[in-house]
Amino acid sequence: MAEEKNLHAGHRQRMLKKYLEHGIDCFEDHEILEIFLYTAYSRRNTNDISHQLIDKFGSLEGVLNAGYDELVGEKNVGVTAAALISFMKDFARKYSKADIAGMKLSTSESVRKFCYDLLKGCAVEEAHALFLDQTLNLIGEAQISRGGPNSVDFDLRTIVTKAIRTQCSNIILAHSHPKGVLLPSSADIAATRRVAAALKNIGINLVDHIITNEEDSYSMRTAGMLPDIWL
Repeated sequence: MAEEKNLHAGHRQRMLKKYLEHGIDCFEDHEILEIFLYTAYSRRNTNDISHQLIDKFGSLEGVLNAGYDELVGEKNVGVTAAALISFMKDFARKYSKADIAGMKLSTSESVRKFCYDLLKGCAVEEAHALFLDQTLNLIGEAQISRGGPNSVDFDLRTIVTKAIRTQCSNIILAHSHPKGVLLPSSADIAATRRVAAALKNIGINLVDHIITNEEDSYSMRTAGMLPDIWL
């Protein structure tokens, strides 16, 4: 026991010193998660937990995209660690919004790439809305809802409320099919029509609906679906 204690003595300080001298890119994914978990565990060896979570969810990105219920259900992961990991994903997304404001999303290619980068690595289906001004400059982005592995709801009230708050003129919907085919389901098509009608009533245009999976992205507008509802 004393030998193990001596082995890990000063390990955290060495890891933090390494980060300060060389930056985050010098670490493997499990080491990045290990360091982050220092905030949840004051004495515990977080290296084992980080390996366990990355083995379970496939990557650091997969861990961050896992839901709170999935994380807290894992052995050795308490409510504090699960909450902090969930918080970090939302924190990073909120912080990154300062960099995306004003981005031009006027072509199908730029929209599809943005949505793919936004949703890649999602473990479950997520629905997002992109809010744009009259000239298709990005004002902001928000997660509308989060579902299961094969379904997600489009909350009309949330979409309309956020649209009014941002004073946008145009909206793009995006959602992930993490384990599914890159085609809209009948439920996706029906939801798109409902959202388009609700937005039209308040003078906002639905520009496109993008679907992503692990490999690519799909534009309903570019594919010629529902041509009567687009801007």
